[in-house]
Amino acid sequence: MDDFEEYPSREEFLDLLWREIINSPMQEEWIENSIDASQEEPNGPFGDVGPALKRLLSLGASRRDLSLLYRMASYEAVFSTLYKMDDPGIDPNEAAMLFEDLLMSDPSGLEAGPGSAPVKNA
Repeated sequence: MDDFEEYPSREEFLDLLWREIINSPMQEEWIENSIDASQEEPNGPFGDVGPALKRLLSLGASRRDLSLLYRMASYEAVFSTLYKMDDPGIDPNEAAMLFEDLLMSDPSGLEAGPGSAPVKNA
């Protein structure tokens, strides 16, 4: 945002999160985009998602079903992020441009590449 523009209201910000993050998977274009990106860069960030999507589609999962799961995961991610920004909180000066460091902070050190997802503890 420009220094001259006002920040969105609380309601406008929440509406933006719903429109641009939580409900955006329902457009279903993310599926082909993820498959294409994985084919172009199989060792890149989330390069293992495209093959997983292809397997699920071949087993009969609908694009809508996959998008509904993605939508729920998006909601959970937004909710958890908003919660964590308040408790334990972050210095507002440290929050600026935090998204730039997100990929590099992957604990696996693989920047979300194949093999970076944690395995469920037995």
